[in-house]
Order: sequence, then C-alpha cells, then structure tokens
Amino acid sequence: MPADDVPIEMAAALNANAFGLLQLEGVNGIDVGVDDTDAYTLRILVNDPGDPPAALPESIGGFPYILVAGRPQLEQAGIPDQKTYGMPGTDPIMGGIQLAPAAIVDGNVHAGTLGCVFHDSAGSPVAVSNAHVICGAVGNTIQQPAPQTDPAPPIERLGSLRQCLAPDTPSLFPGGLVSGFFDAALCAVDGARTAKVGTIADLGAATAISSPQVGSVVRKRGYSTGVSHGVVEGTLGAYVALDHDGSPLWMMLGQVSIVMIPDLGLNPEGVWSRSGDSGSVVVNESNEIVALHWGGDGLRGYASDFAPIAFGFGIGL
Repeated sequence: MPADDVPIEMAAALNANAFGLLQLEGVNGIDVGVDDTDAYTLRILVNDPGDPPAALPESIGGFPYILVAGRPQLEQAGIPDQKTYGMPGTDPIMGGIQLAPAAIVDGNVHAGTLGCVFHDSAGSPVAVSNAHVICGAVGNTIQQPAPQTDPAPPIERLGSLRQCLAPDTPSLFPGGLVSGFFDAALCAVDGARTAKVGTIADLGAATAISSPQVGSVVRKRGYSTGVSHGVVEGTLGAYVALDHDGSPLWMMLGQVSIVMIPDLGLNPEGVWSRSGDSGSVVVNESNEIVALHWGGDGLRGYASDFAPIAFGFGIGL
C-alpha cells in the first residue's frame, strides 16, 4: 500500500492539523496507517494509549483516529561497539557498521551507523548516515570505527563530510521547533579504505533504491542491534524527534514508522532498534533500499523515504 493510495482528503486533514496536534502535551506524532480491517486510518502517537492526553479532539478534520504508543528518539550511542565490521585493517567498508565524527568532546563520542556506500555522480564511493550522527562543518573528518583516542590513528579515517540534509525550516509557531523532511548526511570514502558499494553487512547486496510501502516487510542492520525485522505501518508521518536526553529537537515531516515483528527468531534482541542504530538503511524483501532510519523507541522505528534522499545527494548504486 503506497503512500499515494492514501485518500487525498485524509492526507489533507493530516497536513492541516499536524502542527497543531504536535503542540499538545503528550502528542509525539501523527501519521496514516491501517486499522484492524486493513483500511487506512489516522494514527496519533502518544506515550501511553491507555492514558491519552486530555486535549485530544474527537476527530481530525472529520476523520476518526486511533492511538498508538510511540516516542521517536534519535539513536546515537557511545563506544565500544561489539557488532561492527570494517575495523582498521579488516576492510572493506560497507553498510551496517559504525562511524562517528573524529572529534571527542568532553570525553564523549557519539557514534551511529553507516547506512550504505554509494557512488556519487563522479563514480566515487560515498557513505550515507544521519545528519544528527555526523554533521558539523563540511570538510570535518569522519572516522570508522568511532575514535577512542584524540587524535585517532590515521588508519581509522573514513573520509570528510560532504553534505547535510537536516531540518532547517522555521516553525509555524513562535518559539516552536524547526522542521524538515530529512535527517541525512553524505561523507566521502577515502581511497585508503576499500569500500563495497551497495553491500550491507549481514543483509547482502542492495538491488535498487525505492520508497517504503505500508504493509511491506523490511529489515535493517544497525551497528548496535544487528539485523532486525519489521513491518512498515505508518506513512506521511509528522513526528517530534527527541534528542538523546529526551528533549524535543525538531519536527520530522513526511516520515514512515516501522513496527518490530514480535518473533524472537527474527528479532532475538526483542527490539527494532536501540542507541547507535541511527543512520541504518532499511531494505524491503527485494533488498531495495527504501528508507533511512533515524530514531526509535524499541518497539517502533522512524525513518525517511530514501528515494528523495538519493536524488538530493545525487547518488546511486
């Protein structure tokens, strides 16, 4: 069920009311999902559906809605990394492994996941992750793995930051959060590090770049959690993204939500994601890259459609 199948009146009701709803205490997001009859419905993400915010309206633009437990939070993490590939001397660089800015600030390192390696327009290898993981000044050094000394050994250098796509649109409300559609960053991969374009650790070779569809089964590999399996359950989402200490950081628009499949055979960690998984790419059953994961709350993950990110960066497999 692609997002363009959503009834236009329902999408319009979501867009017209999203910012107002996100100002309500206890409302973390709104999107379009399906109900128990597989019909599209509006969904409001709250901390506890059993104890909903008192100020919720009876309907949204005349449409009924359901409540879902959801609390989108960015997923940076510190070191050490127990599941990473691509350690110095054990290249190649591939998706699903750890990376981080070179800087160690006040003794702290904030690492995330290298989603996948692509070709840029000149045919050179470049790596994609989240803006909140590696963005700073263009040209800053990015490490793989995350630095444990300052300065880090030259062999750990991955490359330099090339471009960021992060929320930067002023809020519609005075004093409100900035908003945007992407939390993505592009990093060069230096020639000293051998890279496998389109390969994701434990998931294999990506076949194409596409967009997520509601109801599709998907997987990701984050350096912290490893491989996890889920189902795309929400689209056109407007979510408040919380930073690592739980404070509202920005609004993410046009997003998707993914719910973990409750099967310990598929998800032995019992979660879709945890801190450190930010930057993972999400692939569907055809191993098409469909989304870029930026946050989660254990049970659910939150991600951006990858097709416009690839277009914005001018990258491909």
